[in-house]
Amino acid sequence: MKRVNQVILASHGGLAAGMRDTVELIVGEVPNVHVLSTTRDETEPIAVRARRLLGSFDPADTVYILTDVMGGSVNNDMLTLLAEFPGAVILCGTNACLALSLASAEDPLSDGELEELLEDARSQIVNCNKLLREAAANEEDDL
Repeated sequence: MKRVNQVILASHGGLAAGMRDTVELIVGEVPNVHVLSTTRDETEPIAVRARRLLGSFDPADTVYILTDVMGGSVNNDMLTLLAEFPGAVILCGTNACLALSLASAEDPLSDGELEELLEDARSQIVNCNKLLREAAANEEDDL
């Protein structure tokens, strides 16, 4: 049986669902990407839903849980699951670049490969106004 990378996008509100929609728009259907969200009117805690989802995966699967806010309730709730699911990898501060990379990775990632993906994701956070100003200044200097 082939190992699968399972990706759980966990967030406050609709961020996780929107992130999966973005990933699917770019790469197509992603059955290995799952969404967990917490809302004001939820009837079941996100940790309970996450535990059930984690329990449904094949034990050979690699699980990456992407959360939205470090120290936020979603991240904290996911961290509590590590005692029961110590193989899960929890990554906080996700963006579309990271979600795309993990959703399309065919094999489990080594620690080094995971760090490269995180660096790539971090590099996508850019002040575009500053970048354009610097580019324009460099063009003027070249004249």
